[in-house]
Amino acid sequence: MSFGRKRRRILIVGEEPSARDAIRILLGSAGCECTVASSVQQGLATMENRNFDAVVLDPHSLSSPTAEVISRIDEFHPNLLKRVVLVTEEGGDSEIKDLAERHSIPRVQRKFLLQQLWGSLETLLRPDAVPQDVTPVARLISDSLHDPLPAGVRGSQDRSRRLLFSSGSLTVDLLVEPEADSNRIALWGQILDSARPDRRFAGVSVTLQGWKGPVAQATSGEFGEFRFDFNFESIISLLISFAEAHRITILLPALKRARRRTERTEGYS
Repeated sequence: MSFGRKRRRILIVGEEPSARDAIRILLGSAGCECTVASSVQQGLATMENRNFDAVVLDPHSLSSPTAEVISRIDEFHPNLLKRVVLVTEEGGDSEIKDLAERHSIPRVQRKFLLQQLWGSLETLLRPDAVPQDVTPVARLISDSLHDPLPAGVRGSQDRSRRLLFSSGSLTVDLLVEPEADSNRIALWGQILDSARPDRRFAGVSVTLQGWKGPVAQATSGEFGEFRFDFNFESIISLLISFAEAHRITILLPALKRARRRTERTEGYS
């Protein structure tokens, strides 16, 4: 995969060689031109000499405090700050979380790099994105794909997949269901507010976006429910617009096609 025809230049900053290499190999396979920096100083110096489309920052492998790193990028390369992705650990650091939310910087958990890093960067680099109005990215808190399978079940590719995302008090519950023997995917969703359980979300605009931009648009019902039916794309995102100044982005993990019946029955006969 690649982010369109133009080969994107990505700067990866982190002191741990194995972590840098994992990100470099992942993005290189997506068609990106990657440059690595082993320290904040080297990263800032590299930004002075070359132009980059985005920066992947691994704060857990840096000796400098994350707040200082973000502050220096903001001071010397303010336009690039809107195109930074933070790699975080499960559970996360509250300081990094607060910093990311304050600057609207998307975060990707290290264990979900394969599923989410491409989508995070694609959202930031999409041609129709407005750099000065990057929306908060909801956090994935549950994915049924990682739940243990019941005894006797041989594979998970044909299961419906349930995803739960959170942004502040808002949660978005998604059910993704590949249609058997088809190139179509059905997606159901519901928007909820844990702080106000009786809150209604009628008329909220939800936009389904793929690699090339918007794919479809829906309007939520009274209880925040919405639905899409679309041709398969492995990387998609949702833009939920509550008001002009209040939007959140949901980056779905990489999706898989449903297997054909002949593939599912093979091995049983």
